[in-house]
Amino acid sequence: MKSIQQLYLQAVLKQQELEKIKQEEQVHRQNQEIIKQQQLLSLVLQPGLNTNDKQSWSLIDIQNRITQYYQQQVLRKEIVIIRNQIEIHLPYFLNVLGNLIIHGLDSIKGEENYIGILKSQFINQPMNITMSNSLFKTLSLLFRSSLVQFDKDSLQDSRCVNMKYFSQFLLFRDDFCDIFFNSLYQYQISTNKQVSQQLTFYQLYQLITKNSEDIWTTFIYKLLSQQQQQLTKDQFFVQFNHYTFLINNFFKKSNLIFNIVENTVKQTAQLHNDSIFQEYLLIMGSFKATTQDFLKNATSIFFDDNNTFIELPEFIVKTKKIHNQLNSSILYILPMIFQLESQMIDMIQVNGKQEIKPLKNSSNYYLKMIERLKNKCVYNGEENCNCKKCQCIRRNRSSANESQRKKREALEKIGPLQDAFEELRKKVKVVQNENENLRKLLTSVFQHPQVSKLASTFIEPLTKIISDTDCGFDSYEC
Repeated sequence: MKSIQQLYLQAVLKQQELEKIKQEEQVHRQNQEIIKQQQLLSLVLQPGLNTNDKQSWSLIDIQNRITQYYQQQVLRKEIVIIRNQIEIHLPYFLNVLGNLIIHGLDSIKGEENYIGILKSQFINQPMNITMSNSLFKTLSLLFRSSLVQFDKDSLQDSRCVNMKYFSQFLLFRDDFCDIFFNSLYQYQISTNKQVSQQLTFYQLYQLITKNSEDIWTTFIYKLLSQQQQQLTKDQFFVQFNHYTFLINNFFKKSNLIFNIVENTVKQTAQLHNDSIFQEYLLIMGSFKATTQDFLKNATSIFFDDNNTFIELPEFIVKTKKIHNQLNSSILYILPMIFQLESQMIDMIQVNGKQEIKPLKNSSNYYLKMIERLKNKCVYNGEENCNCKKCQCIRRNRSSANESQRKKREALEKIGPLQDAFEELRKKVKVVQNENENLRKLLTSVFQHPQVSKLASTFIEPLTKIISDTDCGFDSYEC
């Protein structure tokens, strides 16, 4: 039976490898087709232009020029004014990113025809927009610096308002932007045979829409394996602990949804915002309730005694098994937060009432619950965390253990005394029973007619003896 399962698994793995090769070939063919179309359109627009000169402009060259332009804007702290040129409906953060890249194209001087073709493609097919690592980091820095605004004409469009929360958006945060790029990038070949790592709008859109659970699982696998073909057991331990550390810091510090909750009075919050706040609490609570036992149990499922590594197809199957058996979705928390923040930003664009002055409200249910969960550390007092909460938990545990130890020692010392006391109680009970029997016997004897006639001859002396005895006891006690 094992051999059949192994053969089946090998067949699945081979099939996955073949599909991957086919996908790579398809991407290569698509890139070549796009390059041919660009060259053909360029020749039509400029018949006298040499083809070799046109090939000198690659996607990387253009991205580098846009990157340099925006780097200068950041250094000068100049606000970039953009206008909405994309009519296709997109998640709001993609719409702003796309318009920012198109604005960057407009800033490039020279090669107007080629830039015009590229700009037209980006406007009509924004999902094909790609970003290099340096371009993506520069745009993220631009948002974190709050240097992006729409022009006055675009502000009349309901899609082009409320940019203030972009500086806290998960994708653009300094501690997460590298993680997203390194986990999502794909290799692309430019016109001059340059190979580069590119992040496409389509990949980000897939994370938001999540048409299949495998999309999130693949993202997490690439994150943990750092884009390697195999994920080893040791690498899983290291990367999972780092992943947990980042998520824990995310919940402890200020973030986009927490700030929106803080700036929203509960009584005036809209229902759709409430649903997002509730989902955020569920995600945060699920993460805080997860202990290091999850890592041990997950590792035992991912890796057995015979295998010290795992590949993507098997990782997808076992991740579903882990979430069902352990009732935890901690592996999906990062894409869940990313999706939730994107929905929150989109909701803000629809609901202009969110533009209110910051106001802390102690009666805000969500604020109180989030604050309560923020104070709970996921390590729950384990030695590998030195936060104040874990130190307090460890002190309480040590105090409780010390109290239990002293209680055990005290019980051990009074054990013999307790046994002697129990023996004495048994003897007292026996004497009490004997006295009770004697009392009943005397009572029955004095009830006899003949005894009752003679009672006067000895009851009075007996009473005197008893009273004298009592006085003797009293004098002794004094």
